[in-house]
Amino acid sequence: MPSPNRKLVFSIAAIMMLAFACPAADEPDYSDLDGVLDIAASQLPADLEPSTAQTYLDGIAAYIYGYPLVAIAMTERVATNVPNAIKFTGRSPINQLYKATQLPVGSTYKDVVLPSTTTMYAPAFLDLTDGPLILHISPISSDRYFIFQLLDAWTNVSRDSPSSRIGTTSGDYALVGPNNTQSLPSGLAGEIDFDTNTAWMITRVYTTGTQDDQKFVADQIINNFSLTPLTVYPNPYMPPDNIPVNPSFDMRTQPIKQVDSMDACAFFETMSAMMTTNPTRAIDVGITKRITRLGIIPGQFSCAARAMDTNGRAEIAALERAVLTAKQIMANQTPGETTTHWSVSLDVGDYGTRYLLRAVVAQQALGANRAKDAVYGYTRKDGTGTQLNGANNYTIHFKPSTAQHAAEEIPPVDGNGFWSLTLYQANGTLNDNKGGENWHALSTMYVEGHKACENADKSLDIFVGSKAPSDPMQYCNWLEAPAPSSDNSGDFILFLRLYWPDRAVTNKVNPWIPPAVAPLH
Repeated sequence: MPSPNRKLVFSIAAIMMLAFACPAADEPDYSDLDGVLDIAASQLPADLEPSTAQTYLDGIAAYIYGYPLVAIAMTERVATNVPNAIKFTGRSPINQLYKATQLPVGSTYKDVVLPSTTTMYAPAFLDLTDGPLILHISPISSDRYFIFQLLDAWTNVSRDSPSSRIGTTSGDYALVGPNNTQSLPSGLAGEIDFDTNTAWMITRVYTTGTQDDQKFVADQIINNFSLTPLTVYPNPYMPPDNIPVNPSFDMRTQPIKQVDSMDACAFFETMSAMMTTNPTRAIDVGITKRITRLGIIPGQFSCAARAMDTNGRAEIAALERAVLTAKQIMANQTPGETTTHWSVSLDVGDYGTRYLLRAVVAQQALGANRAKDAVYGYTRKDGTGTQLNGANNYTIHFKPSTAQHAAEEIPPVDGNGFWSLTLYQANGTLNDNKGGENWHALSTMYVEGHKACENADKSLDIFVGSKAPSDPMQYCNWLEAPAPSSDNSGDFILFLRLYWPDRAVTNKVNPWIPPAVAPLH
């Protein structure tokens, strides 16, 4: 799920806070689409066939509304088109967990944009059409952060996602689709219901990053997670192996790039096919009228029949124009920034009818989590608003923590939550460190086998640059940036993760914000 480049997919939860208005109480149907549709109606393309104006406007709304569903479809296609859950990092067949055995290392890891080096993953795409699955959660120490983030096909995150924050216990949990008719057995630890039959589970478990702890998490925790069809449960279940793959699928191009390159016919046909098992919700009744008017009915939209007559061809042309306009609308949505030039996510993961927000988050940060579970800060700028680059040196000063958790203090988290600051290259991959250390992230807790060195007053200074500092204290807190070269601009990204953030972060009135990245001269 999540990016610095609009055409990159962040599958595992890199997120930006986007500046959109909340739904108006008297106009719940289109929410944040209302304004852009009004503007589009007042600025119809001069060469648009007048009889297709309604098709054009409906097409804009349908594209933005359906974007997350198509993004999930293409991500699922790439992630599950494998013979088993072992051969390819981060990928597994439908209804099977991929179980990470180690953290990602270096720029060669490209399956996920902005990969986390502080949690180990066990992702799975689910198909609940044929009935529930039973998720087995093995015992996890009460002092270790974890979450089983559960997203429906429209990218809304379930409030029931099992996690350390809500005190989830080990046991068996039923994952149930919207059309289930099977009875659940007694004795289950819980039932989690989905609005759609397609779902995505992104499991994260904190690791200190040492080889011993990575092995412990992999062998003693993640390896004991399992998914079992209800029809088999509680008998032992061995997931199928050597599953045939579809050689026609594009397995090299990142899924979001594939979505963004689709023409109108391919996009709306994919959307229609996904709606067969992933219905619209009751709150979508307003926009459903628009997509139904276009003929985007579950499993029935086709351009082939329309292309047979003049009116149909004109409609297709209008839809192509609509897709171009919708892409421009999405591209023009800019993230809100703090006074210190960070974008901090607070309004994602549960969208209601905020379709434009939902679409842009799916494009830039697929897999966005709810703020109660994780908040992310993202910047490409220093405190002056200038692009971060490895040709320069920077420092970030976190003030000591206080009970008030004021702005620019050490990132505040609750309970067994934790925070980390990670450096990425401009394309969203990890930097290939050349300074002798392998860490890409820093925290006041152990991450990647290393703990940042606090000052005597419990404040923290992080140093960022392409050259290793000579001062031992600075070296302890050094994030290595890429040096500009013939094949690397040297631009980079800083990404702040707060898992289980304190309410000072999620409070929208005078919230905690990260300190500025200060250039050193």
